[in-house]
Amino acid sequence: MGKKIVLYPNLIAELARGGVTITRLAKSLNLSRNALYRKLDGTTTFTLKDMVAIQNFFNDEVGGAFSLDYLFKNGD
Repeated sequence: MGKKIVLYPNLIAELARGGVTITRLAKSLNLSRNALYRKLDGTTTFTLKDMVAIQNFFNDEVGGAFSLDYLFKNGD
């Protein structure tokens, strides 16, 4: 069994630090939980609109000012 690669480790870490669930983030993006999971695992891609919405979510809801480069740095 191969090692699972986390595509966006900074995004996942900041969700954990902020106590944000995937369900809560998905709701804020008007996505289903499954649709967000598919984006997080690389099955589908994040649009720029998705990425900016996530960045704004962190600014407004979590209290962090993170760049898109930081949040979406690829972890492979």
